[in-house]
Amino acid sequence: MPALPIMPFIAVALLALPVKLAPRSLGWLAFGLWLLGGAVLLSLGTARLLHAERDGATPALIAVAALAVGATKGWFILRKTARRNIDRLAALTEARRPIHVYGARSWTVIGLMTALSIGLTLGGVPPLWRGMVNLAIGAALATSSLNYLPPLRAGLLRSPTS
Repeated sequence: MPALPIMPFIAVALLALPVKLAPRSLGWLAFGLWLLGGAVLLSLGTARLLHAERDGATPALIAVAALAVGATKGWFILRKTARRNIDRLAALTEARRPIHVYGARSWTVIGLMTALSIGLTLGGVPPLWRGMVNLAIGAALATSSLNYLPPLRAGLLRSPTS
C-alpha cells in the first residue's frame, strides 16, 4: 500500500488554524517545515534504497550521487527561494495566518512536488529510483532550510514586540 504524502495534510492544517503568527514565528515555521520535509524525504529515500538493496540492487553509489545533487541544489538553487521567502516575511507588518508561511508560488511548487511523488508511487517506479528522488529532494530541502537560521537569529523578522 503506498504511503500518503503528509504535505497536503499540513497545508490543510495551516489553512484551518484560527490563529495569526508574527512574521518571526512564520519564519521559524518555514524553517521547521522545510527541515521536517527534508528529514521525512531523507528517511523515505533511505528506506526505499534499503528495500531496493534487498531486491538485489546496489544503491550505494546512487545514494551518494543523490545526496550530492540534492545538497548542491539546496545550496545554490533553493537558497534563492528561501531568501525570497525570508524577504517576503520580513516585509510583513502584521501577524498572518499560518498558511502565509510560504507565498503562492512556493505552495504551487510544493503541490507539484507532492504530485510527482504520488505519480512515482502510483506509476510503479522501482524503489531504487523513488529512493534516489526522495534522497535528492530531501537533501535539497534540509540544506536550504538552513538559510532561514541567520536572519532569524539576527532578528531580521519582526516579533510581536517589534
